[in-house]
Amino acid sequence: MALPTLRRRGRPSWMTPYGGEGMGDIWSDRLWPEWPRWQAEEMRPSFDFYEKDGNYHLTADLPGVNKEDISIDIDGNLLTVSGKKSSEREETEADYYLKETSYGSFSRSLRLPAEVNEEDVDATYKDGVLKVVMKPKEGAKARKIQIKG
Repeated sequence: MALPTLRRRGRPSWMTPYGGEGMGDIWSDRLWPEWPRWQAEEMRPSFDFYEKDGNYHLTADLPGVNKEDISIDIDGNLLTVSGKKSSEREETEADYYLKETSYGSFSRSLRLPAEVNEEDVDATYKDGVLKVVMKPKEGAKARKIQIKG
């Protein structure tokens, strides 16, 4: 029997000074939010959001996710992208040395600077990258708040 080259047992004890992995660790989760949770791995796709030529642009990296498993919802100025990545068939008779393939569901929400015209949203998905272009509603603008004092 071969020994695995990587064992996931959670973070070292010096990185979880306030508790075990079951509840997570406030300190290191805030400093390194991109680290997967070893007990229950979660998917957290990367987002890029910017404004160009009067439109809002969102780019999300969703490698391995099928187009049919992605949902985009807009409610006022709240955009939510959710979906799931299915597990590939695991080889039951193989001795794995390393298995890092992740799967599961995800949901990320982003507050837009202004409301968008829901009828004028263009979404494309190609090679694991979701691109969404949204046109702000006429007269809807982001407000800058003056700080007094």
